[in-house]
Amino acid sequence: MNAAPRRIPHGAELEPLLLCYGYRLTRAGTVKGTERSRAPEDVAAAEGFGWPVRSPEHWTPAEIVARATVAADALDADGVLGAFVAGLGSAPRGRQTVISYGWARHLGTADPGERGIPDCGLIEHSYEVDVTETLLRLALGWAWNELPQHYLPDLEAAAAQGLPLPTDDDRQRLRALLDLVRAQPAGTLPSDLEKAVARSKIVPGTDKYQRYGILIGLSEIGVLPCPALVPSWDRFIPDTERRAAYSNVRSGPRSDIPVPLASWRGGLDEGRAEQLLEL
Repeated sequence: MNAAPRRIPHGAELEPLLLCYGYRLTRAGTVKGTERSRAPEDVAAAEGFGWPVRSPEHWTPAEIVARATVAADALDADGVLGAFVAGLGSAPRGRQTVISYGWARHLGTADPGERGIPDCGLIEHSYEVDVTETLLRLALGWAWNELPQHYLPDLEAAAAQGLPLPTDDDRQRLRALLDLVRAQPAGTLPSDLEKAVARSKIVPGTDKYQRYGILIGLSEIGVLPCPALVPSWDRFIPDTERRAAYSNVRSGPRSDIPVPLASWRGGLDEGRAEQLLEL
């Protein structure tokens, strides 16, 4: 088995990867699903860039925790936050790492428990992850906070390759996004905020799930105050605590909104927002 590179795919290598994994770019700049190509020439083109196609890597929970801790220790918190700002425009890849880093940064001081690892959401005996597709999805701008095994490739790529720096345009997008959040009345649901972001076109070329990923990032760093759960940026959040918080959020059926974002009902942490603006 060949391990995937720990970097984010870009440029000419994206075309065969998109074909092999069933994604296509629309004229509007969004990403849509399509049939996966199994044509030998497409697989060969992707592998010619060093990307193993549909060749998952296998890790134990202990290995994920150990490697994620090492990778997180190699990162700078301000650099991770700056990458998130870049993720609003120039570098969609930057959106996920605030979530991955928030999960990993406190693992080293968390109680290892009876299994020898913290209660961090890694509940299976082993994990199988297609790292190539995971990193491709980062390049395309998706971010989420429910599959911690996928955080490892993100963190290792960030540590090996470095993270993007925000541009002035990215900072303007951040200001506009924060202003939009401030304008929402008390009691606004996360789903209504996502729709407002979509209408504003502050982050063009995004689908609903990519916009939710951005809002999840803001909740995990505490910019969106969420009463059900403290931000992972602040301390280690046991998975049992996260699950209990979700069960206590009364916002209708499961939908697509995890905690802490699920409990946001308007408002902005101005101090944390200012920290982002200063990057």
